[in-house]
Amino acid sequence: MMFSVSFGMLALSTILMIIAGVFGLDIKSLPVFCVAQVLTQVLSFVAPVVFIVWLYHRDEPREFLRADFAASKWRLSLAGIAAWVLFTPLMEWTVVWNDNIHFGEALAPLEELLRRIGEESQALLDQILMGDSVVHLVVSLLVVAIIPAVCEEVFFRAGMQNLMLRWVKNPHVAVWVTAAVFSLFHGEVFAFLPRFLMGAVLGYLYLGSNSIVPNMVAHFFNNAVAVVLTWLISRGVVDMDPEAPLALAWPVTLGCTVAAIAVMYVSFGKNLKISR
Repeated sequence: MMFSVSFGMLALSTILMIIAGVFGLDIKSLPVFCVAQVLTQVLSFVAPVVFIVWLYHRDEPREFLRADFAASKWRLSLAGIAAWVLFTPLMEWTVVWNDNIHFGEALAPLEELLRRIGEESQALLDQILMGDSVVHLVVSLLVVAIIPAVCEEVFFRAGMQNLMLRWVKNPHVAVWVTAAVFSLFHGEVFAFLPRFLMGAVLGYLYLGSNSIVPNMVAHFFNNAVAVVLTWLISRGVVDMDPEAPLALAWPVTLGCTVAAIAVMYVSFGKNLKISR
């Protein structure tokens, strides 16, 4: 039901944008595009979870969502960020692996179509990010970092992962299935693996902390780093390609990954056997 409501809200957002275009609003302008992004995120991701909670869990909304905003959960977010940073080399290698996947000659037209979809998605993101003013930075952080971190984590972790956990009674299955759907929802086949890993890490942060705070903070941190880096490049402060993967040597990547797993185990491991 939650996915049905989500798709319905997505359709509603699309219809509203079409109506706005009919009435002369320039839907390709940056302000309108940003408002549309925020509206789509709220309607497609937050509204379905609010509906499910109201329908089935109105007596325990905070418990169901794990909406614990205690100071200890914010401190635990620091461990989540540390683990996230340490996982970054592995995630960057998955970017390279995923991008080098080819479908073969028979499916070449399909591969070309999917790659073009990914390029168009990146172009839309660049439309938001490419600007060197402080106002542009603030807007980019809001649209690309804050709103997705809140809305997507409410839907995928507080909504889907919770429902999956109550259904299968296995926290690891709930985390990895949700991570797969999380990656697929972004619609980029040639970025599936890094987002899949990203979704799994966010899922374990949510499950292991018993709070929505650490995974939201980690999600925000990931997106905010990309936003700030792109802004610094636009201002000429940093000279690099923001889309170029960080391909560190295998020993470094392996060491960072082991350290990340250790941080996750020490900080979040005690709650990973939750089955309700």
